[in-house]
Amino acid sequence: MRHTIAFQATGFEAGPVDVQIEVPEGEEGPEPNQIPSAIIAFLGGPSIQATAFISQVDAENIMGAFTQAESMRGQMPAEAASWEPEDTIMPAAMLFGVNIESLVGAAVTPPHIQDEGQIVPHWTVGLQDADGSSIQVAVSDALSVTIIRALADIANGTLADADELDAAPVLDDDVEEDA
Repeated sequence: MRHTIAFQATGFEAGPVDVQIEVPEGEEGPEPNQIPSAIIAFLGGPSIQATAFISQVDAENIMGAFTQAESMRGQMPAEAASWEPEDTIMPAAMLFGVNIESLVGAAVTPPHIQDEGQIVPHWTVGLQDADGSSIQVAVSDALSVTIIRALADIANGTLADADELDAAPVLDDDVEEDA
C-alpha cells in the first residue's frame, strides 16, 4: 500500500551504520558504495521523525538533486527567505515515526513561486521507498546547508559518529581563561 507522509523539518541528524548483507552463494552482491552506510533523520518537532538508510551513492544522488534544483530556484520575495518550519505537535505520549529501509528515489524542489502566484518558501525533499511510499519534508534554507554537509560526509565516507564528535580533543582556542 502506498502512503505519503509530509511535514516540516525542524531538525536533521545523520549517523553511520554498519549494514551486513548476506549474498547467496554464486550471486554477486552490491558494490560497497551501494550498501547503506548511514541513517539520516528528519525531525518535525517532538512528535514526528522520518528516517532513511542511505548509501554513499544515495548521498551523491541527493546532493545532485539539490544542485540541479538550485539552478531552478526563482527570485523569492524577502518574506519567503525568512520562512521557518513549525513543530508537528501530537497529543501527549504520541510519537509518529516513519522509516525508509530501501531508498529507491529522491527528489528536491527549491523554493519557488507557482504559476498561480502562490509562494512555496521552502525546499522540499522527497524520499521514495521500494513499495512506492514517500516522505515529503519541507526544509528551510539553513537546514538545507546542514543536510548537504552531512550528505557530503556520507558520500566521502567521512561521517563521524556522534560519540566521536563528543570525544574530540579540546583546542587551546576553545578554552576560555578565567579573568
